Amino acid sequence: MMLTKTGWDAARSFLISYARPLEQKLFTYHFENGTKEDAVEELTSFQNDDGGFGNSIEPDFRLGESSPMATTVGLQIAKDLQLTKDHPMVVKAMSYLEAAYDDQMEIWHAVPPTVNDVPHAPWWHFDRAKGFCGVQTTWANPNAEIVGYYHLYQQENPNLKKWTHKALIELTKLPHPIEKHDFLCYSRLLESITDNENAQHDIHLSLSRSLHETVCKDPARWNEYVAKPLEFAPCPSSPFHDYLKKEAELQLDAEINCQHEEGYWQPAWSWFGQYKETWKKAENEWRGILTLSMLRSLDAYGKIDK
Repeated sequence: MMLTKTGWDAARSFLISYARPLEQKLFTYHFENGTKEDAVEELTSFQNDDGGFGNSIEPDFRLGESSPMATTVGLQIAKDLQLTKDHPMVVKAMSYLEAAYDDQMEIWHAVPPTVNDVPHAPWWHFDRAKGFCGVQTTWANPNAEIVGYYHLYQQENPNLKKWTHKALIELTKLPHPIEKHDFLCYSRLLESITDNENAQHDIHLSLSRSLHETVCKDPARWNEYVAKPLEFAPCPSSPFHDYLKKEAELQLDAEINCQHEEGYWQPAWSWFGQYKETWKKAENEWRGILTLSMLRSLDAYGKIDK
């Protein structure tokens, strides 16, 4: 099955008309000869003076100030744009993460307590008694991903060996099967840790053992908030593509069928009635993010009728 020209046109029209300027510039960069500089300029608008990212770059928490979690979102895009370690945006972001590290707890806190003062999804609520938000139930998220950015951008950091060892130890502590977001954080570390073959081997082996139980392979449930194949194999060059080749193809066909008539792909979650007006804005931002992501996967798998 292919995404038809009608489907493509609808998706493009939605992105150009309703997505955030960031997704608009990323779309034109990836598909219409837009410039990397324009995309970077839009990404920069989410970066604060301290080098961290905030300003609702992750639409589910509307925090202006920087947080390690929002900074990982910014660095995901910076990595995708192939920014180098000496790019000012990257240098500032890594400097922020260095300052944000909690030496005593050996952790980056996903979000600060002030997230409670702004509209946010329930899972981002900061539990002051526990000292972390609902998302941060293990060390993995976002810490494993952050260690990956040090391997990618700052291999000379004197703490990197210690942090990598910590990541490998924490990986052995994760429940089996590994939870979706924990898996994705370690997968991002795996993709970045090209300078340590032993660690790369251990991470790949551990993730591979969990993959088929972590991923939901039931198409009837793919409209729910589950771990879907394309999240783990968004393109044929993904580390786990060979394990999920059949499932990825099935999901691509399913996604083509469930594209909204207005062109977007809909998030499979909501804020459960909280902050209703803000959720409407966040929901639309997610539609833009998910639509761009889906178009890129469809394109990577050769599923767009051009």
